[in-house]
Amino acid sequence: MEPQPKALAGLYAPTFIVGGPEGSHAFANDSHFLEWLGQVAAFNREHGMRNIAVVSIEGMELSPVHTLATVTWGARFDKTGDRKIEFTISYLLERSDGDWRILSYISRTDQNAEMAKEGLL
Repeated sequence: MEPQPKALAGLYAPTFIVGGPEGSHAFANDSHFLEWLGQVAAFNREHGMRNIAVVSIEGMELSPVHTLATVTWGARFDKTGDRKIEFTISYLLERSDGDWRILSYISRTDQNAEMAKEGLL
């Protein structure tokens, strides 16, 4: 079962930066973000995403409270069967009051472009 939007939003800082091949933008962790998370989940289900899991994580401590975590994710779709579509996202994390929060993430590839390449769109 996929995480609920509210639980996912709880992993992010109050304001965060998202980047990828097309550039970057700053976002507020607010009701619009929650709505967007729900739309992303619906989009993924609509296009046959069955599950997504971590393939690997590489971490690098940047300071006592900051870490750069590069995560390779593997997604399985109805059309791809057991074959995973892998993609990598780097997350800048900050520890505050014992909890880690995502300050930023940068995706190496554009999800829609990768899905189109696989015939999923």
